[in-house]
Amino acid sequence: MDAKLLQELKKSKKIAMARGFNLPISTKSSVHVARYIKFLPLNKAKRILKEVIEKRRAIPYFRYNRDIPHRKELDGPVKSGRYPVKVAKYFLRLLNSVEKNAQFLGLNTEKMIIIHSAAYKGVKPPARMDYRGRIIRGKSTHIEIIAMEVDQYDPSKRYSRKAFKKLIKDILKEWYLKVSKK
Repeated sequence: MDAKLLQELKKSKKIAMARGFNLPISTKSSVHVARYIKFLPLNKAKRILKEVIEKRRAIPYFRYNRDIPHRKELDGPVKSGRYPVKVAKYFLRLLNSVEKNAQFLGLNTEKMIIIHSAAYKGVKPPARMDYRGRIIRGKSTHIEIIAMEVDQYDPSKRYSRKAFKKLIKDILKEWYLKVSKK
């Protein structure tokens, strides 16, 4: 996302964001969860992550899926998936933080849609040895989530993921044209 556009959206108080740094979770699983919840309404994303924690819904693994079994509840081009419970708990915590930030800014949380979610590799903690002399390395991941209040979104209607993506792209294009004129 463009830095000028992000700064303009912050000034106009249309977005809420949350970031987590050096979280002790898998970066590979975080990439898939971030990709799965992008362009979803905030409430729906929270509901999906709660289902993942209860192991009722699997997250499709698009990239790192070599020895991952197929799941019957997955529809679409990718059938292989997992239940990343620990990752889902951290993402749910961040989504709750985004919702609280939106309430603080006076935004309608029912009309919030996630426009950006990403996971990056964090700072590696130093390796240590256990009592048998084996080396143990920790995991570390940075996560950022940005949600935007969309006035055109009607929570009572059903939208497909493509419709959400098109709606967000059109709105961001309008904002980008406003920023580029300045």
